Amino acid sequence: MWRIYWILIVIAAACTNASAQRKNTSAEPDNTKPVSVIPFTLVNNHIVFPVTLSGSSDTLHFIFDSGAEVTVMNTRTAERLKMPSNRQAFMSGVNNGMIQVPVVTINALYIKDIRMPYVNAYLEDLRDLGNEKTSIDGVIGVALMRTYIIRIDYKNQQLMLFPNGKTKVNTAGQLIHFQLNYTTPVVEASIKLPNGTALMGNYHVTTGGDYGLLFNWPFVEKYKLNTILPTINTDKVQDMAKVLYYINSSIPQLQMAGRTVNSVPISYSKDVDDVGVFVEIAGAIGYEVWKHFTVTINYNKKELFLE
Repeated sequence: MWRIYWILIVIAAACTNASAQRKNTSAEPDNTKPVSVIPFTLVNNHIVFPVTLSGSSDTLHFIFDSGAEVTVMNTRTAERLKMPSNRQAFMSGVNNGMIQVPVVTINALYIKDIRMPYVNAYLEDLRDLGNEKTSIDGVIGVALMRTYIIRIDYKNQQLMLFPNGKTKVNTAGQLIHFQLNYTTPVVEASIKLPNGTALMGNYHVTTGGDYGLLFNWPFVEKYKLNTILPTINTDKVQDMAKVLYYINSSIPQLQMAGRTVNSVPISYSKDVDDVGVFVEIAGAIGYEVWKHFTVTINYNKKELFLE
């Protein structure tokens, strides 16, 4: 998860809310039809769509990640486009290690026919997120969700953007009311272990996570998951500040708002503890779960629909 120092988030959120209150003087918009339908591809299980920037004709590739609390740009992309940094800010990875990174201001970011002006992007080396065919130029999440209601159609590989307001009346699926940890959506889910034990927990919604469940280490220790779950394999991943070593396994079942997903891959690492402000965070739910559904996220109303 990409997250800046929480005090900065609180200040930004307060400014956003104040601005919204000043502007919220008109009737609810008609959001029964999308304002834009954006095709995406899957790159290493990440939702990737084309982006262009003002002043450049290059087509860039950005990941949509609902767990990305700030917009991130690949350092190499910024260098290639000659985008100088205008300041620095603190940022943390999944192990909550804080480092200071350069920040650039994008005058306008275009996603198909959608224009997002004055986007601040935190520079990070994203070379490990791409593959041989597609390099990743950036990551965007909350900045997009605050502006539109997002519908992720995994089957047809489309992002549908609707105007903010009430979720459209004909939205199908099971409604989940979520809460926010910092600015990331959190939902309740129950997992079933191989020994039959069921555990409830609060999980971050991370559409950009290339896993099923990524457990926080305190949750693993609390319920002794490292002794209950068999190790399938291990791998190592370079985070922002260090190499993280992961143990991979699986659980028989995950249940969320009456929906069930069987044989869910899971991972955990001693270095992963994405802390909660008000609630204990068990971990994060990623692509291997969300791919089974069409997901609608109404960030401002704190509603998530699973179809």
